[in-house]
Amino acid sequence: MKGLKNRIIKSLSSLNIKFILMNVISALIILVGIGAILYYIYEGTVSGHVNNFNKAFVDINRFVNRNDESCEEYLNNVAKLYDVNAVIADENGNILLKSKNVEGDKLDVEKIHKWLNREYKDGNVYQVYDITIDGKEEKLYIYKKYNEIDEKKYTDNELLIILLSPVIAAMLLTFFLTSRKVKYIKQIAEGAVEFSNGNLDYRIQKKGMDELGFLAESMNSMAEKLKENIEKERAQEEFKTELITNVSHDLRTPLTSLIAYMQLVGDEKTTEENKRKYTAVSIEKAYKLNKLIEDLFEYSKLESGGISLNKREANVVEILEQSIGELFVEAQKRNMNLKKEYEASKVILNVDSSKLGRVFENLLSNAVKYGIEGTDIYVDLIESSECVTISFKNEVASDGLQDTLKLFDRFYRSDKSRNSKVSGSGLGLAISKNIVELHRGEIWAECENDVFKIYLRIYK
Repeated sequence: MKGLKNRIIKSLSSLNIKFILMNVISALIILVGIGAILYYIYEGTVSGHVNNFNKAFVDINRFVNRNDESCEEYLNNVAKLYDVNAVIADENGNILLKSKNVEGDKLDVEKIHKWLNREYKDGNVYQVYDITIDGKEEKLYIYKKYNEIDEKKYTDNELLIILLSPVIAAMLLTFFLTSRKVKYIKQIAEGAVEFSNGNLDYRIQKKGMDELGFLAESMNSMAEKLKENIEKERAQEEFKTELITNVSHDLRTPLTSLIAYMQLVGDEKTTEENKRKYTAVSIEKAYKLNKLIEDLFEYSKLESGGISLNKREANVVEILEQSIGELFVEAQKRNMNLKKEYEASKVILNVDSSKLGRVFENLLSNAVKYGIEGTDIYVDLIESSECVTISFKNEVASDGLQDTLKLFDRFYRSDKSRNSKVSGSGLGLAISKNIVELHRGEIWAECENDVFKIYLRIYK
């Protein structure tokens, strides 16, 4: 219903409708104006008076048929309505009925007949009608004061100007209405120039609900989107620069160490014991390098849409338990306990088990790496009719709570110098976010009083 109302309002506000209405109004002004002028001119002539007398006669003849007070009262009302004098008299001019503005008891019928024959003038216009009063034929005289000087007489040029005045008025109205639209079109054009000059913060004021108003709104929206796209492109360029820097650093560090240790292993002066030790360190660095490359490859596929989910019915609690088991040893090394608070032991969802397990592994790994040594990590699972929410909570150092909103950014690490002893590519949470969103879920982080929480929500 609301949509229909909006469509009707939009239709009535269109420029086509406005121009049609403007043309109709202009035509009415011209027609009514010329008609009123002609009527005004005609009313000031003898013919105009006679036409008015004829209308009065029709009304009088309809009801006045007796010589009594009621008929005379009606006669007076009609005379007052048409602004005339009305008299009913016999053939000798003796007045039977008359309007209140008539004086005397007798009418000079001879003078009236002479006036009708154009033999006499007394400053009046007369018209005589036959009327029946009490079954007898009598005469109805209707007349009015008239001076030839008062008759409206115009030259052809004057009459032409008078008749053209409604046309001029219609043209002025049309000019006034169209000039407003033309002025608004100029404002829109100025806005287009501002946009073309790169001023994307400029905004065109929207006026009305017609096409011009929607054009202004669309141009503002276009400028906003262009600005957003430019900012995105700028951010992408910055990201590319940062990506090259970070990847170069993260690849170079283990690779440099790997080369150094391998050189030591190949040195004849290195003892067998040190060779074994350097070989073990080299393998560790190689694994770290391989993990970084795998993360880069996986994130690249996730970003490009090259990974699809292999969903099936699975127990989310079992997937979570498996991830906890894999991180148990690492947590023990830092004297950290994993405390589980599940509302249910079996929660079946249609998910990709391996991908979701990767998310749990990333979140738990971060909790172990960045949590305060000797503290506990809490894993909660809450099930509702619509979704399953899993939270990971642990204590962190105050300086580790900075830039919470950037946690899911690519290559983000709290250690800006990237020289932290804590290993990692900085892609774990970004990968987790992509996987969760592929499941049409949500993931977010909160920090308060040195307590860090990450929430993961999967909808059923």
